[in-house]
Amino acid sequence: MNKSYCLLIACCLLLVKVQAKITLSSILGDNMVLQQNSKLHVTGKATPAKFVSVVASWSAEKLQTKSTKNGDWEIILPTPAAGGPYTLTFSDGEKLVLKNILIGEVWFCSGQSNMEMPVKGFRGQPVYGSQQYIVSSDEERPLRLFTVQNSWSTIPKSDGIVGHWSQSSSKEVADFSATAYFFGELLQKTLKIPVGLINCSWSASKIEAWMDKETLSRLPEVELPDVNQTEFGWPAGTPTLLWNAMVSPWKGFPVKGVIWYQGEANSPAPDLYKKLFPAMVAQWRQFFELLDMPFYYVQIAPWQSEGKEKLDWALFRQCQLELMHEVPNVGMVTTTDVGSETFIHPPYKIKVGQRLAYWALAKTYGKQGFQYSGPIYRSCKLNAQVVEVTFDYGEDGLIPENQKLKGFELAGADGKFLPAQAEIIGGSSTVKVWNDSIKEPVEVRYCFRNYLEGDLFNNAEIPASPFRAMIEK
Repeated sequence: MNKSYCLLIACCLLLVKVQAKITLSSILGDNMVLQQNSKLHVTGKATPAKFVSVVASWSAEKLQTKSTKNGDWEIILPTPAAGGPYTLTFSDGEKLVLKNILIGEVWFCSGQSNMEMPVKGFRGQPVYGSQQYIVSSDEERPLRLFTVQNSWSTIPKSDGIVGHWSQSSSKEVADFSATAYFFGELLQKTLKIPVGLINCSWSASKIEAWMDKETLSRLPEVELPDVNQTEFGWPAGTPTLLWNAMVSPWKGFPVKGVIWYQGEANSPAPDLYKKLFPAMVAQWRQFFELLDMPFYYVQIAPWQSEGKEKLDWALFRQCQLELMHEVPNVGMVTTTDVGSETFIHPPYKIKVGQRLAYWALAKTYGKQGFQYSGPIYRSCKLNAQVVEVTFDYGEDGLIPENQKLKGFELAGADGKFLPAQAEIIGGSSTVKVWNDSIKEPVEVRYCFRNYLEGDLFNNAEIPASPFRAMIEK
């Protein structure tokens, strides 16, 4: 009896000790990157009503707080300029140490399957040129990766993210988001400071799933789910579910900006997307406490959808183009050269990721001397029977000069579109477009099909965005 009693007491003491050990939010761990010059809200559990101290190896200051009667605690941790590796030591009498922490630039990478698609590709759907990046990846490189495991919830969560911060080993790189990786790879190489990438994506997800209840409640077109419902046939297409489980727990974790590759699931309703996207950007900026947070997104690439000559994806791209002018501090990657007629997941993710990096390097980090966007429609006017279309981001020239361009169409008063001839006016950022059978054209468009790869680029070899426009008299 005495032996059994002593064993019971020992087990209870061990249990108390285990329960008293400090635990942290699941998004914090070894190998993580923290946003430089920011304030991290660190939360966790400890022994109830006990002092918790935090010591960061980059600072001589010891931070301290007291846990609540439930053991909850929070400390705001200032971060320095980029550097590392560092350690973070937590203690309520028993120490917990996080190691190999870097300070640098953190980007949140979200969307649907074209963001989710890994560097190694999907089965039978490769990412062209990725093998050399996988083979040559270096764990010592200050480029760290975090993939959020897919989950959903009908109510916002404050914790429960499943995932881990990893170094850039070949295995981790192969399984990480290709678009996000090639964005961060060029960013880190150029800035020469640590970069952290958070991949938070889900195949076939709609934008509504990544937004909160408060924002969506202002849009009567969106039907919010019943919070008591336990099963959903399409969680990734149901409003609020992914936000609640996959984004909400990142509250208090500073980031520099967002890259976004999504839209295919919303392509049937571009008019609604015109309302949803600005609302989402505003909501995420408020959530990350950065009201001018850069938000760079990808225009959906050419794909046949329900037929390559149809216009549903073309209309959605027009919506994305217009949003570029309507939402502040955003940028759009053009993709008319990277599509695949038969696969919704184009294999040219290196180009997409690097073009996202061009936007960030130019607009967020102030790098100069290079073009960061493809040609974007600015205006058009009628000169006799010829329509002159002028583009932004063509100041260094448009290509190919001295040859006919494909993809342009004109319509007269009857609204019937016909193929048009088009040439770059040499040494300018203007294209002349004409069709001898249309005497008074009223509308012009370019690559306005579900699947039609264009050949108009600027000198940086970034393609022009598809567009449609009424012609100024």
